Amino acid sequence: MSVNIPKIKSVREQVYEGIKMLIISGQLPQGTRLQENDLAEMFKVSRTPVREALKSLKDDGLLETGAGKGLVVRTLTEENSKDIFAVRSLLELYAIRIAAKEMTPEQRRYMIEMRAKFEYFYTDYDAEEYVRLDTEFHSAIIRFSGNRFLPELSDRVYSILQAARLLSLSVDEHNITSTQRHIEIIDCMLSGDVEGAERALRVHLEGAEEKVRFILANQKNMA
Repeated sequence: MSVNIPKIKSVREQVYEGIKMLIISGQLPQGTRLQENDLAEMFKVSRTPVREALKSLKDDGLLETGAGKGLVVRTLTEENSKDIFAVRSLLELYAIRIAAKEMTPEQRRYMIEMRAKFEYFYTDYDAEEYVRLDTEFHSAIIRFSGNRFLPELSDRVYSILQAARLLSLSVDEHNITSTQRHIEIIDCMLSGDVEGAERALRVHLEGAEEKVRFILANQKNMA
């Protein structure tokens, strides 16, 4: 008899996910210096799992070495945002070329439901729910490609960008164009229009990059 034993996360994994969520949500802003003692006290653990978690977060690109000793939350600049968006575009455009070719019935139903959810934002906008749906949508494109390595790679990219994406939504009113572009991508996927889906996604990502870089430029000017 086979028994499915649930995986119990180690203390290091729990601390890693906890710090990562604080960074992605913006509770640990860019440039924040992280102290092992403070984090150990926060998570009620020893310094060892904190140190290991910080090393993993640095490897993931969420942390960087600050001026002097210690790690700080990576600061997204206009320059490095261009590089990270280039990587994101490579991953997503590759994924959608595969995903849009032949969707399964289950995937089609999923995208039809996703379309209806986006249409809801034409009349009733909720920033927090919108960014959650946007993240779910782009993750689905990656997942539908069937490539086993893309989710892990894209997760690292999204993690670095997420704080800036949340910031852009918090200081800006809803952009109807963004909703329209999501629906256009879905319609192309549902009709099997691979070139159209790729073209619509490229335009959408270019718009997202422009918005994030605008926010970053304004932050720098106000500093």
